[in-house]
Amino acid sequence: MKRNIIFSLVVFFFCLTANAQIKVRGTIVDDKNEPLIGVNIQEEGTTNGSISDVNGQYSITVAGIDSKLSFSFISYKTIVEKVGNRTVINVTLVEDSELLQEVVVVGYGVQKKSDLTSSISSVKGKEVRSMNVSNATESLQGKVAGVTIVGAGNPGGQPKVLIRGFSTINLSTDPLYVVDGVPMGEGINFLNPNEIESIEVLKDASASAIYGSRASNGVIMVTTRKGVEDKPSFYLDMHYGVQEMKNPYNMADAVEYAEILNTAARQAGYPEEFENPASFAGKTTNWWDAGIRQFTPQLNASLGVQGGTEKNKYSVSLNYFQQDSFYQKGGYKRFTARFTNDYKFNKYFSAGFSLNPRYESWGNPTNWSDFDRVDPITPIFKPEDELNGTENEYSVYSRSPSQIWNPVGYVHRWNQSNNSYALSSSAYLEIKPIRDLIFRSQFSIDLDTRISNTFAPDFVIDAAHEFQTNNKFTRNKPTYRNWSLQNTLTYLKTFANKHNFSFMVGNTLEEWNSTTLWGSYEKMPNNSDNLHELDAGTVNPQTGGNSSTTSILSYLGRLTYNYNDKYYLTATYRVDGSSKFLSKNKWASFPSASIAWRMSNEPFMESIKSVLNSLKLRIGWGRVGNQNLPSGVYMSQLGQGYYVLGDNVVNTVYPSLVKNEDVKWETVEDYNFGIDYGLFDNRLTGSFEYYIKNTKDMLFQKAYPSYSGYPGDAKIWTNVGSMRTKGFEMAISYNDRWGDFTFGTTLNLTTFNVNMTELTGDKDPLYGNGEKTKTIEGEEPAFFYGYVTDGIFQNQTEVNRHTNNKGQFLQPNAQVGDIRFKDINGDGQLNADDRTKIGSPWADMTMGLNLNLGYKNFDLVANFYASIGNDLVNQNIQELYNAAGSGGKVNKVSGLLDMAWHGEGTSNYVPRLSTQDHNENFTKFSSFYIEDGSYLRLKNLQLGYTFKKIPGVNKLRLYIAGQNLFTLTGYNGVEPEVSGSVLSFGFGGWTYPVQRIYSVGVNVTF
Repeated sequence: MKRNIIFSLVVFFFCLTANAQIKVRGTIVDDKNEPLIGVNIQEEGTTNGSISDVNGQYSITVAGIDSKLSFSFISYKTIVEKVGNRTVINVTLVEDSELLQEVVVVGYGVQKKSDLTSSISSVKGKEVRSMNVSNATESLQGKVAGVTIVGAGNPGGQPKVLIRGFSTINLSTDPLYVVDGVPMGEGINFLNPNEIESIEVLKDASASAIYGSRASNGVIMVTTRKGVEDKPSFYLDMHYGVQEMKNPYNMADAVEYAEILNTAARQAGYPEEFENPASFAGKTTNWWDAGIRQFTPQLNASLGVQGGTEKNKYSVSLNYFQQDSFYQKGGYKRFTARFTNDYKFNKYFSAGFSLNPRYESWGNPTNWSDFDRVDPITPIFKPEDELNGTENEYSVYSRSPSQIWNPVGYVHRWNQSNNSYALSSSAYLEIKPIRDLIFRSQFSIDLDTRISNTFAPDFVIDAAHEFQTNNKFTRNKPTYRNWSLQNTLTYLKTFANKHNFSFMVGNTLEEWNSTTLWGSYEKMPNNSDNLHELDAGTVNPQTGGNSSTTSILSYLGRLTYNYNDKYYLTATYRVDGSSKFLSKNKWASFPSASIAWRMSNEPFMESIKSVLNSLKLRIGWGRVGNQNLPSGVYMSQLGQGYYVLGDNVVNTVYPSLVKNEDVKWETVEDYNFGIDYGLFDNRLTGSFEYYIKNTKDMLFQKAYPSYSGYPGDAKIWTNVGSMRTKGFEMAISYNDRWGDFTFGTTLNLTTFNVNMTELTGDKDPLYGNGEKTKTIEGEEPAFFYGYVTDGIFQNQTEVNRHTNNKGQFLQPNAQVGDIRFKDINGDGQLNADDRTKIGSPWADMTMGLNLNLGYKNFDLVANFYASIGNDLVNQNIQELYNAAGSGGKVNKVSGLLDMAWHGEGTSNYVPRLSTQDHNENFTKFSSFYIEDGSYLRLKNLQLGYTFKKIPGVNKLRLYIAGQNLFTLTGYNGVEPEVSGSVLSFGFGGWTYPVQRIYSVGVNVTF
């Protein structure tokens, strides 16, 4: 009996031990030995689970030695480990090469990247933050196929973004920006790049049709950082840099300037202007150094915290950005904060909100070109003997005979401030009444009050030309209030583990309100800062203001289906009703459909799947719209002016906008064909896409016909025609690892070819920039339109031979050394009819090359961008090479005496110097001004080192970086990154240059 009792106790304790709970801990890292945060650890067959912390560490208590732990993380392969007798289980997760679980944000929802049937590109926040820019979209340059970005160098400037070229010749070609599901209009300057988690670009209509009437230029969707289920994690991202502003031209000194003007006068038959140019030796006025700073600071800093529990997740961030102007005044500052909270009440209800208060200030003098254009002989200040002691501080500057206002004096007088006080907020409620059904309602509002103050002091530099009799103060206060309400109902279901189905329906209501109030007053008692107020003025009060409201009501739906991860279908439908149109054209529908076939999952592909790991074919179609025109164009509007009647000035009112009750939506129909592939264990991946976009009923503001009886400047909004855009995109990436060395590279190429297929009505050409661009049927829009040059007349014989078949001179005023123009139409006359296409601002191809290298704790990033095959107009030739006309005394480029024709064979490009331009060498817009605008630029180069074992710090990375370090181009103007509206694109003048930036930075998490 006693023996049986002992035996039973032994068995009991053995069983108890065998089934005792075990506490398991460990560290989870990726294949680069970096800790993974937020990995889901689940005891299989139970609800028991845990997640890894910021150090990749976890702990979990399991039932016993037979338990199995599943380790899963988005975009990584899931690993299952049997516990056994282990109490420490360290795991290395390997990225799922097909990224089957990676989630991509789409309109009003998310989808697995593997399930996409449309053309959507995704850029992670880490890539966005790799460049030190004020606007996050600039960091996309060269990283997304199909996206062309022209950078903006001015402080706080917004880059020009074209997605698959342009779909309209209307004023705006900017895409729609959507931030955390809320349409935010045309720009995200209010966002600090450090706040961004990811950016998705919706490029084809099958992806963007869910945004209907505002999506014809593409959609850029931004997801900001949110709370995570983890203990609080703090991060600090900061960089400090200096911008380098170099003079784009080597300008003539005082001696050379005098020699140039003497030569120009002599060759025109006039007396030389300067008796002894050599007497100016050592007396050159260095305007550039007096007014332009070579190095200016730039600072970007973000401090934030993320954390939370399964029920309550939160994030807080504070961000500051400052970019100084290269003048002594001006610049851009932005302070933003972002607060988010997501709370899960139970399995049925969850809610959340975000708040984004922000402050921006900006302002910049606009005369930097004058520091090169003003003559180098005039001193900055008036001589002492010209001052009488009664001048104010703004009247002590010299007057230049070049007619350029003293640039140092201008900057001294410049006094302007622009401030924005804004708040964006959003709140949502999500209800799951039954399994697989989700109702979500989100309300968002954006409030923005701006105050612009401008003070112009009184001064007298030259009583006839450079003065302001009364000082003047102007205040402008626009206020904007925009709100939106979105309601969606989504159902997701999987049947028989093969049929994956989702259906979403919803409606949105959006409204935009603006109110403007402005006033000005003149003749304050003095120019002191204390009197920069309207109440301080004494004469000529003026006021004005207006308000506007527009709205859109929309209904939308989306259906997605895939069978066994092989066959995919997505269909969307949206109906928009806009207040900008009358009832007969108020509503428009925007459908789309796309299908995909994952061939690599077919049984017949198994034999080659070890090489060709993934292959997917995609076809998409859709319609999107454009309603980018002012409100109330179906009503005539009146403008105000004046008319001189005898000795009296009479105020007048006239029709400025003629109504068009038939104006309707601009519509773009889009076709997309795509291939996605992966080779060699998906180390080599890529995609190829071909697209066609057809735009019809294009909106445009035209001058009303003169025979109508309306004034010559009366305008009418109308639908002017159709346009077709074709192109292809290619992206190819290779990523690999050899021991401690990692390597990644991505190359993408983009093309777009545009053709104006129809001009409705009278089919009259559309002109831009003073008839320097022309748009006609059968040609690309806005090609450069002018005369064709044929070199320089080298001798009198060539001048004499340039005749028609009757022996008459085609250029009767031409002399040796002048430009020879072609008689294009062969009618024996040289006139406006000989103007023709002389260039195109649209690139044949844009290209991005991105390199990522790593060795142990070192990392290196390099980003290149190229534009190939586009032309630019170098408008600065008009003054810098020309000694005639109003710009005759403007300073010239150094070396012009040798560049300009000065004898047979000396030049076949720059004509002779002369103060008279009877041959119209410079006044005729011709191919003389057209230059190859192709360029290759190193956009970003960054070298970093990561410290991984510092007590109290999870990660510390230090880096040095340079942006825009070199540019290879044949363009002789200021800056090859030139944009503009469609009809005035590619006109390079004194464009604010994209500057070199040298910076150091730190990324810390703790």
